[in-house]
Amino acid sequence: MTAEPMMGERARRRWLPHGTPLPDDVWRSRHRTFLTAAWVICVLTLVWAGTVRGVVHAVLDCLPIAVAASAGTLASLRIGTWRWGREAASCAVMLALMIASAVAVHLAGGLIEAHFLFFIAVGAAAAYQTWAPFLVAIGFVLVHHGLLASVSGHAIFNHPAAQQRPWLWALIHGALLAAAAAVGVASWRADELVRARLDRLGARSRLILGTVTDGIVALDAEGRVLEANPAALRLLTTGPLGLASIKGRELSELVHGYDHGRSTAAGRVTSAHRASTCRAGTRTPVEITVALVHDDERVRAVVTLRDLSSAARAEDAERALLEVAEREQAQREDVAALMTAVRPPTLCVPGLQLAVAYEPAASAPAGGDLYDWLLLPSGEVLIVVVDAMGRGTGATREALAVTSTVRTLAVAGVELGDLVDRAGSVVEVTHPELMATVLIAVLDPGTGRLRLAGGGHPPAILVGTGGAREVAAHGRGVGYPEPGSVAITEVVLAPGESLVLYTDGLLEGTRDIDAGLRELAGTAAGMARAPVQEFAQRLLTEVSTCAREDDDCLALVIRRSPVARDSDPPHSLAGAAAP
Repeated sequence: MTAEPMMGERARRRWLPHGTPLPDDVWRSRHRTFLTAAWVICVLTLVWAGTVRGVVHAVLDCLPIAVAASAGTLASLRIGTWRWGREAASCAVMLALMIASAVAVHLAGGLIEAHFLFFIAVGAAAAYQTWAPFLVAIGFVLVHHGLLASVSGHAIFNHPAAQQRPWLWALIHGALLAAAAAVGVASWRADELVRARLDRLGARSRLILGTVTDGIVALDAEGRVLEANPAALRLLTTGPLGLASIKGRELSELVHGYDHGRSTAAGRVTSAHRASTCRAGTRTPVEITVALVHDDERVRAVVTLRDLSSAARAEDAERALLEVAEREQAQREDVAALMTAVRPPTLCVPGLQLAVAYEPAASAPAGGDLYDWLLLPSGEVLIVVVDAMGRGTGATREALAVTSTVRTLAVAGVELGDLVDRAGSVVEVTHPELMATVLIAVLDPGTGRLRLAGGGHPPAILVGTGGAREVAAHGRGVGYPEPGSVAITEVVLAPGESLVLYTDGLLEGTRDIDAGLRELAGTAAGMARAPVQEFAQRLLTEVSTCAREDDDCLALVIRRSPVARDSDPPHSLAGAAAP
């Protein structure tokens, strides 16, 4: 297609109507008006013709009008089942009006004023806003004026020029009718543009309302449902009927707790309140907000329904979590009291400083990491660190069984090298399922002589001004096959030096135990002059391999005072555990 025809096509589509069908309710209203007018004109014409020409002539004149009007009536009854019903009905009514105009011209003897009826009929044709009835009207004028004027000119035109050249004047009348219809065509096109814009706005509004998660319902003055968006239908209906199942019903029947009179009495947007919808035997909690409408003949209120079921579930979940948290807090408080109860009493020994830092695993408020100390009859200090397998208060109970057994055996005079073995024999009877590692230290406060007996426990760390080194004491833990210490490790704790005992929670953050030991020793060496309480606490916070999320962590620091004289005030050996 060349440029000029394409431009002509665009101009035609721009200025001429496209014949977009009217909405059904609008078309029915207009068609009903024109159909009524056709029947009224048919009756009036019958009376006029009967008065002027007689009954027989009147019946013959009105019969075509009645047939066309009847066809328009019958066609309009089949609109829902016949694809072209609207076009056929429109053309039939238009034909009835044009025939009535032609009969009026005939009865008036071709009087020029009678031709004005054709202008009125063509205006009605344009009001249908489709091309078929419009072209029927124009075509009827051309054929009627040309053909009948050729046969009997005086019956169509009452002036000699038109009687001599009927087809020319038929074209002139057709052109004049088309010119007169231009206003109707322009109005027709303008109405199409407006309807297209309104359709786009309606589609956009439906898209927006369809994506809104809140239900929106339009109500009439009595509180009956007129329209509802998909979210409202999901709240109020079940099954395939959708809007049809609730349209015309009062919203108070569908939403329990909604009172239309109370909600609209204030004459403005009401505050939101709680209610519930009933659908298929289930209730959904909703929050209702009502906005009144004053500028619409049908819609008098718009109700917003916000589904609170998810919020209610969230509130229930939050309440349950709070209850769980409260129970856990109570359990932690009970465990804290338990840990305080199993801690050894304060021990005052001149020349010694001791501090403990403890942190349970995140998954349990207590664990199997436990410590104990005791001033033996010999004047030496017994220090025990136990790591029982398992978590929770059960592991604490088993660790306490080990420390109590070791304490009792030590007071009874059992040698250090036999403590692990003897404790294993006792626990095997009292707690047959128990398994624990243990490290026992016996320190002479006066000389600094330190002896260690181990049972599968990680090595101690000796920290001085010159650095830190491991002090291992090998053996098998309590509950293991053939428990006991392999040998006694002996060192001297010089004044100002510290000994670090701990559980494997400080090393559980990595699978490389050697790397974990090196980091622990390096961290401890950097705190050689720090106060013992700070020393112990920082081990739990600065050693990156400390696995407080998965395992208990315990660090115990023993230090000989730099100057130990009889005149010095005694130091209190008290634990600082923080379950």
